[in-house]
Amino acid sequence: MRNNITLNLSASNALNKYLKADLPRLPHELGKQAGVNTLISDGDNFNWQLQIIDNSYKSREKTIIVCEANSRFTFFIPVRLKLSQEELTQCLQYEWQLMMAETLEVYQLIPRSDIAVLLSELSKIEFTPHWVKNTDLSISGHISDAALWVTQTLQEEGLYDLPKDFAIDLAIYLNTQPKRITNKTTGRKEKFIPIERLLHYCQSLIAARQLVDGSSNEIVDTSNIINFSDYKKD
Repeated sequence: MRNNITLNLSASNALNKYLKADLPRLPHELGKQAGVNTLISDGDNFNWQLQIIDNSYKSREKTIIVCEANSRFTFFIPVRLKLSQEELTQCLQYEWQLMMAETLEVYQLIPRSDIAVLLSELSKIEFTPHWVKNTDLSISGHISDAALWVTQTLQEEGLYDLPKDFAIDLAIYLNTQPKRITNKTTGRKEKFIPIERLLHYCQSLIAARQLVDGSSNEIVDTSNIINFSDYKKD
């Protein structure tokens, strides 16, 4: 059975303008500012905030920064040619998994064989893309920090656009460094590593799917984190 998760792609005003899209805004509570909703990934919605930046002041070369709501896992899409909304959607649907796998391999959080199992299990989940125009202000600071890394790296290297290998290396570095945020639900300060939190979220989605189709009866893990070594095929 394939369960369905909405892959919410929240575009900033700048990205909405770049895509020449007329994206809907997220519903907002009466009395609160429209277009600045807080994003939280859960069992039904996988939320990402997207921003586009100029690589230098008013440059033609641009970079799209993509940041996941809960983990602050961040990656970069260099923009060399004009991207349509459809092209960007297709790119995002596989790029987040590719970058997660690249980071896991470098960070060595789980064995390489378990990374392959992770991707295989995720392929059984239907991630349905849905675009909105929204900017989560609590994520904006992390995106601004990532943008600074991009522009400074390009300036130091004397480059106009972000090479793919630079984009990957930079994402891996940022996603393996501690982040500090205020929990959106409890209001408490939290410290975590983005790749660890994203992995935990993906494992929770897989566990939920397996419970529905009855394929995870043999998995017992009191920490609620799946150990893929327990059930991968030999």
